[in-house]
Amino acid sequence: MKIHSDSPLSKIEQLFNNLDSNLSKNQYIRLQFKLNGYKEKKLGQDQVIIETSLIDGQYSQTAILIGKAAELIKVYQNEKFINVNSMIIQLLQWKVAYLEKNKAYTIVIYEFQYIGSLDGEHECTQYNVEQNCQSQKKLRVTIKQHNTINNNTSHQQYITNSIKKVKIENSSFTKDSFIIDDNLLNISALDNPANNKQSNQFKDYQQQQQIQQSELTKISAMYPNMKKWVLEGRIILKSEQLDFRCKKTDTIQRYFKIIILDCEQEIIVGLFYEKALSKFFSVLQQGKVYTFKNGCIGQDKANGTKKISFNEYSIISESQNFAIPSAPQLNFSTLQEIETLQHNSIVDVVAVIQEIKQDSDSCKSFIVFDQTTRLSVKLWGAQYANINLQKGEVMVFKGLKFYNTNFKSLNSDHQTMIIQNHDLNEVKQLKSWLAGKNIDTIMKPNPDNSTIDLQQLDEFVIKQLNEGKTQQANYKYIFGYIIEIQENRNMYPCCPSLRCKSKMEEIPSRKTYRCKKCLTENPSPKFSFVLRVTIMDEFTNIKAVIFDDIAVKLLGITADQLRAMSHEDQRNIFLSKEFQQKKMKLQIQFQDYNGQIQPKYNVQDIVDIDYKVLATQAFEMFDELDNLLNLSLVL
Repeated sequence: MKIHSDSPLSKIEQLFNNLDSNLSKNQYIRLQFKLNGYKEKKLGQDQVIIETSLIDGQYSQTAILIGKAAELIKVYQNEKFINVNSMIIQLLQWKVAYLEKNKAYTIVIYEFQYIGSLDGEHECTQYNVEQNCQSQKKLRVTIKQHNTINNNTSHQQYITNSIKKVKIENSSFTKDSFIIDDNLLNISALDNPANNKQSNQFKDYQQQQQIQQSELTKISAMYPNMKKWVLEGRIILKSEQLDFRCKKTDTIQRYFKIIILDCEQEIIVGLFYEKALSKFFSVLQQGKVYTFKNGCIGQDKANGTKKISFNEYSIISESQNFAIPSAPQLNFSTLQEIETLQHNSIVDVVAVIQEIKQDSDSCKSFIVFDQTTRLSVKLWGAQYANINLQKGEVMVFKGLKFYNTNFKSLNSDHQTMIIQNHDLNEVKQLKSWLAGKNIDTIMKPNPDNSTIDLQQLDEFVIKQLNEGKTQQANYKYIFGYIIEIQENRNMYPCCPSLRCKSKMEEIPSRKTYRCKKCLTENPSPKFSFVLRVTIMDEFTNIKAVIFDDIAVKLLGITADQLRAMSHEDQRNIFLSKEFQQKKMKLQIQFQDYNGQIQPKYNVQDIVDIDYKVLATQAFEMFDELDNLLNLSLVL
């Protein structure tokens, strides 16, 4: 089996560039090779070296790992159980050494980075340094220019006699069909339009080399308002041009975003507005590696995610560093583990779509589940408009934001990605667990079997408190009567943003309302319910909260409609809904009230009771008990 020609491996010959001057000197040029072989030897009592070979698909070259590199390769071999013969590594610190005893060259590796694995055996021949380096020997070229007269012009132009020697060293590369040598001296001797172009390209190359040789900034080291930084990374996602509402001017403007992946597999979001959009949108391509400079770095205080806002003065140039990974690192959590996390936590998820709630261009809302529990997912914005959701499909998400409020859910954010990789082990495990199961019934509670009375609810809460299980929300069904609805402070002005819906504060001086969270102002916002009610059954009673959608379902009118009524009419509406037995789904959360953990109940659904169904179930239960009694008498 041979390595594919498109594989991002360096060439063995690159190790021996400028061999005369670089021999036995530490090198920091990042090159990428596949390993083949593992032989451990001891030098003295403590020092361990590992003998191996570097492979580029055509040639192989012997190498020695020493110090940190030897310790790291032992960890991959003995603790992480990674086959060394399949490893692709990137050299970070290394040198070329000549072994007098063996009359051969070897590569001494001090530090490396593990990139990935490439299985299979590869037929390669040993690289012959002496033979291949003959063509790289230093040359001295003499360029002569004679006196010439240009007869095509009215003025005679004389070019003086000159004999200039140009020293050409080993290191050269090809760019746009021009051969450029980074040790070329007296380049002015080649003073013609073609070579002027070559000179400019040479300067560009020198600048690029200076950037590469300087210490690049890693995403993990970036911080808000950092002034001097140079980031090298691969664009793993580029959006289309999207709309957003500018808070300052209250106008619709356009932007696009990219997600950048660096050598440590960390990601950061890049945002391009106005002039930056027109400058870079047609230039940047998904999948390519670039160096980025000049931009404002911001950070989300809640979860630490970073972003870069680029402008028209930002400098972005294409890089040839093929060692940058092409896929981000995924740190999956189960949905049950996610439910215990803090609000605004960023998570990676593998889950199955069980139910699609909303499928529009502005929002896609659906229920997902895994082997542990279910959660709601909401993808916001036009960037997800072309995604075709299928019930039963296994989805892989990176960078979802967990909302741990009254209703726990996963929401998209700037850094959210949908990964199209069904070869992941987590995907295979979930599909294997799902085989033969009915997705319509998995994780869905049976309302009849889970219905409890308020005394049993109280016992359940005490048990959760004693066992310390106060981080995760629980759900129970009850039968009960709403005996009281609080008549004051039962609604609030709601932010018009679908992703916010926070309470807005009134600003009387400007006769408007303002959202503290997203800074939106609206003189006539929509009002939403927040009903505080008392629920009772034959055992006890509890206090609970009913939010807008369920409150509208209970009362039959919206908050704005109720607000337009007189106080007496409002009171009559509330009285008409009291002392009616309902079946309710309660969400049970625990909150800290002045140092004491107490339960909080939110009504998440209300349905009328079908007494005929209850009666039928009761008769069936009596028949079953009767049969059991008769059977026990016979036995």
